[in-house]
Amino acid sequence: MTGWQRFFLLIACCALTMILWPQYDSAGVTFMFMAALLWTCVIILLSVLSGIFGIYKFEFLNRFISILYLGALLACLLFYFPLKNGETPAKRLQNNQWPTLQDVKQGAQRMTFDFDFVHRTLRDSPVHKKVDKAAKTVSEVGEDLKEKKEQIGSFMEQLEKDK
Repeated sequence: MTGWQRFFLLIACCALTMILWPQYDSAGVTFMFMAALLWTCVIILLSVLSGIFGIYKFEFLNRFISILYLGALLACLLFYFPLKNGETPAKRLQNNQWPTLQDVKQGAQRMTFDFDFVHRTLRDSPVHKKVDKAAKTVSEVGEDLKEKKEQIGSFMEQLEKDK
């Protein structure tokens, strides 16, 4: 297995962990980024050592190291990925709480982005809605100021007449 293959395996394992157990918060996202960084460094180290010692020439040894890498990666993700209430995926699996179809749907929903460039128009964008709301507020404030200015003007006229 090459370094690129291990890297894409890392991405797949991280994504599957986040999809199968979507009950994480910001600590889970931080953990996943830090774990991905750590395991990327391990991939680089394995690639360098494989090149130095010529491990890539021995298919059995290369596969054995890849299986060890995958096992260590999965153990890290399952035993240390923080979920809410201080749980981990391994604790849930030990308690026979397997991921349900609802968990998978919720996890896939959390992994998607709300970008629909084909069907969304400028009027539908959230930014444009906020700009429209701000413009409406500015016009309302302007009307209120105009009314207050008229009231002050009429009050000043009344004072001029009383002198």
